[in-house]
Amino acid sequence: MSKPKTNKELVPVRVKRHKDNQGNHNHAILEDIDDKHVSVDLTTRKKKGYSKKSGNNYPLHKDPLDVGQKGYKPKKSYMRRQGIVDDKLNYFDEKRGTMTKEDFAQAKIYGDRAKQKYLDNKKK
Repeated sequence: MSKPKTNKELVPVRVKRHKDNQGNHNHAILEDIDDKHVSVDLTTRKKKGYSKKSGNNYPLHKDPLDVGQKGYKPKKSYMRRQGIVDDKLNYFDEKRGTMTKEDFAQAKIYGDRAKQKYLDNKKK
């Protein structure tokens, strides 16, 4: 888990806050479909829940928001292992961020699963 040496190893991503019933937290926006965003949840927690049986979150190689914002201290970041598709109206406060190519590829896998589930439910 070494730090990327050049910007060519990084993929730019949009990061927005997502409103849900737990408050709001950062999501990496992967793509748009209809009037919705396909996104993955970013967190600083190693596990999804509070119990010992909770599944582990995917550890990221770098904090997606660590792109030189003044006064920002990078944190150890994780990505939830499930993407979501939700209305664009539920997202706000867009920032720019970067992910390693490896992390972005994993995010795309989670996002594609959520997108496929959304498309399958839309056909019914």
